[in-house]
Amino acid sequence: MTTPSSPAVDPRLVTALSDECESIGRQLRHMGQNLSILQTQLTTMRPAAPAAAPVQIPAYVPQPAPQHVAPQPQYLRPPSPPMQPSPPKQPSVPWWQRDGVISRLLAIAGVAVTLIGVVMLLVLAAQAGFFGPPLRVIGGAALSGALIFAGFRVYGRPGGRVGAIALAATGFAGLYLDVMAASVLYGWIVSPLSMVIAFGIAAAGVSVAVRWNSEPLALLIVLGAALAAPALAGALTLSLIGFLVALQVAGFSAQLGRDWKYLGMARTVPVAIVLIAAIIGVSLFDGMQVDSSALTISAVVVSLIGLSAAVALQWKGSPSRDGVAGAWSSATFIVATLPLLGVDVLLGDQMASLLYGVMALVLLVGAAAGAALSTHLRMGIAGTGAVALLLCCVAGSPQSLTAAVLLAVATVFIVIAGSTGSRFVCALGSVFAAIGLIGFLESASPSMLMTSRAASAHLDALTALTSLTAIGVLVAFVWVMSRLALVSENNIAVAWAISGMGILYAATCALVASGIEIWGGTTGFVFGHSAATVVWMLAATSALVFGLNNREHAHTMLGTGLTLTCAALAKLFLFDLATLSGLVRGVAFLVVGLLLLLVGTRYARAFGKADQINSASAAR
Repeated sequence: MTTPSSPAVDPRLVTALSDECESIGRQLRHMGQNLSILQTQLTTMRPAAPAAAPVQIPAYVPQPAPQHVAPQPQYLRPPSPPMQPSPPKQPSVPWWQRDGVISRLLAIAGVAVTLIGVVMLLVLAAQAGFFGPPLRVIGGAALSGALIFAGFRVYGRPGGRVGAIALAATGFAGLYLDVMAASVLYGWIVSPLSMVIAFGIAAAGVSVAVRWNSEPLALLIVLGAALAAPALAGALTLSLIGFLVALQVAGFSAQLGRDWKYLGMARTVPVAIVLIAAIIGVSLFDGMQVDSSALTISAVVVSLIGLSAAVALQWKGSPSRDGVAGAWSSATFIVATLPLLGVDVLLGDQMASLLYGVMALVLLVGAAAGAALSTHLRMGIAGTGAVALLLCCVAGSPQSLTAAVLLAVATVFIVIAGSTGSRFVCALGSVFAAIGLIGFLESASPSMLMTSRAASAHLDALTALTSLTAIGVLVAFVWVMSRLALVSENNIAVAWAISGMGILYAATCALVASGIEIWGGTTGFVFGHSAATVVWMLAATSALVFGLNNREHAHTMLGTGLTLTCAALAKLFLFDLATLSGLVRGVAFLVVGLLLLLVGTRYARAFGKADQINSASAAR
C-alpha cells in the first residue's frame, strides 16, 4: 500500500508572496506613523474627550483548520508605478516683459537720442552761431569722456552691464563724431590725420567691447558713428567715405577668433551704401563734389578690405569659419564688392573691361586655390568673380560679338565643371550659356531666316561664329549632364534630343550666314537653306539608325528621328519648294530622297532579320 505524495511547492510563488507580505507590512507601519501624527495634531487642536469605555475583546474561539488545497502557480505582474502628472504649461511671456528687454530698449534709445544731441550741438549750433567752435568741440569731447568714465564706473556694479554698455558706446561714438566735426566743419585737422585719430577712437571702443565680451557694445559704437556721420558731413564727400572706411577697418579686429556675426555687416553696409549713392549721384547729376577716379579707388579699397577680412576670418581653424557666422562673413564680402561692380558707369568701356578682367582673374584664381577657406566663402568669391567676368565680356566686346564671347566662356566653365566634378562651376557656366543664348536668339531670330532680304541685312560672319559657339555649348552641356549625373542614364537620350533641336537651329543659322557671306545675298541664302535641309535629314537619319543599334534608347531615338524627318520634309515642300531656285531645289530633293531610301532600306533589313529570328524560334 503506497502513501500519496504531497504536491510540490513552487519556490517562486513563495518568494513572491513573501515580498508582497513584506511590502504590506511596510505600508501598514507607514500608515500607523501617519495616523499617530494626525492624532497628535487633533489632540492639540481640541479639548480632551471623556475616557472611552474599555473595548471588550471577544474570547478566541478556535476554528477548524481549512482543508489545504495546493495553489496553482500564478505569476503576478508587478504593480505599475503611479502616473506622474505632467507639469503645467508655463504661459508665454510677452516680449516686453522678458528679462532685460525694456532696459536694452531704453539703453538703445538713450544712445540714439544722445548722439542726435551731439550732432545738433556740433552742426545746428554752428549754423545758428551759438557758442563758438572751440566751445562746441571741447564741450562734445568733455561730454563723451564723461560718458565713457561713467560707463567704466557702472560696469563693475551689480546689474550695471546694460547701462555701462550704453554709456560707453555713446561716449566713444561721440568722440568719433567730435573729431570728424573738427575736420569737416572747422578744418582744424587735415582729413588724413583726422581719419587716423577717428580710427584710433573706434579701435579703442572696439577693444573695450572685446574686453567686456560684448558684441552689442561694438555694434552700438560702429552703427552710432556711421549713422550720424552723413548728417555731420552734410553731403556725399570723400571725407565721409574715408571716415566710414576707418570704421570698417576698426571693427574688424574684434571678429578675429570670435563668433560675432553681425559686426561685419554693421561695419560694411554703411560705407557700401554711401559709395553706391555717390556713384549713382555722379553718373546722373552734375556738380557732385566727388571725382570719378577717387570713387573708383574707394570702391577698390572697400572691396579689398572686405575680401581680406573674409579670408582672415574663415581661414582653416577659425571659430567663425562655418555655421551662421561664416555665412554672415561671406555675405559681408559680397556686400563690400557691390560698389566696385557698379563703377562701370563712371569709366569708359576699355577701363571698365580692364578693371573687371583683373577682378575676375584675382577672384576666380583665389576661389580655385583657396582650399583652406570654407565652402560658402569660396562659392561667394567664385560667384563674384563670375559676375566681374560677365561685366568684362559685356564692356570689352562689341555688341555683335558679345553673345559669342559669353557662349565661349560658358563652354570653358562647363568643360572645367565636367573635369573637376563641380556642380557650382556648372551652374556658373549655365548662367553664362543662358545669357549668351538669349543674345544669340536676338541677333539671329527665326524671322531673319525667312526672306533673303532679312537674312542679308542681319546675318554675317559673326552670326556664323556665334552659331558655332552655341553648338559647342549645347554639346558640352549635355556631356556635363551625363558626366555629373544630373540626369539618369534612361533620360540622357531625351536630353540629347532636346539639345539636338537647338543644335539644328544654330547649324541652320550658321549655314545661311556662311552662304550669304560667301556668295552674297540671294545666292548665299538659297545655298544655305538647301544645305540646312540636307543637314536636317542627315540628323534624322542618324537618329533613326542609332535607335536601331541601341535598343535601350530605341523609342526616344525613333521618335526624334521621325520628328526630324517630318520637319525636313515640311521644310522641303513648304519653304524650299517656294523659295529655292530650280537646280538647287532639285539637288535638295534628290539628297533628301536618297537619305529616305537609305534609312527605309536599313529599317526593312532590320525588321527582316527580326522576322527570320522569330521564325527560327517558332520552328524549334
